[in-house]
Amino acid sequence: MSRIRATINSIRAHLHHDEIAREVETELRFHIEMRTRANIEGGMTPDVAQRAAVQSFGDFDNVKTECCEIRRSFPFNTSLLRMGLHIAIAALAGAAALWTVNTPHHSLPSLLSQLGFVAVLTCLFVIARRNQKPHVNN
Repeated sequence: MSRIRATINSIRAHLHHDEIAREVETELRFHIEMRTRANIEGGMTPDVAQRAAVQSFGDFDNVKTECCEIRRSFPFNTSLLRMGLHIAIAALAGAAALWTVNTPHHSLPSLLSQLGFVAVLTCLFVIARRNQKPHVNN
């Protein structure tokens, strides 16, 4: 599966989580049914085979939750995506700040817009510094 298709499926899983949960539950129940049939073919009675299949499967709700989380996860490291978004927002805010510097500051709205862009840049700088890994000196 290509990364693009996997990413689209991940976004779809976030948007349609109820549908995905039903699909996962159906698939998990299918696996329990297959294990039950294998137990019956192995000589167990249907009730004992069903109980053994459910017991060997484990906690159904926990497995379902984990499968849904895996389905929702992105197929790549999202830190690069976040870094790219931070850079794009910083570039946009920087361009807007430069634009407002070149406009007259005789009105309150123009002054407030420039202060707003500077605040956005400051917040992005703080976020970038907070997410930075500490430098280790040898």
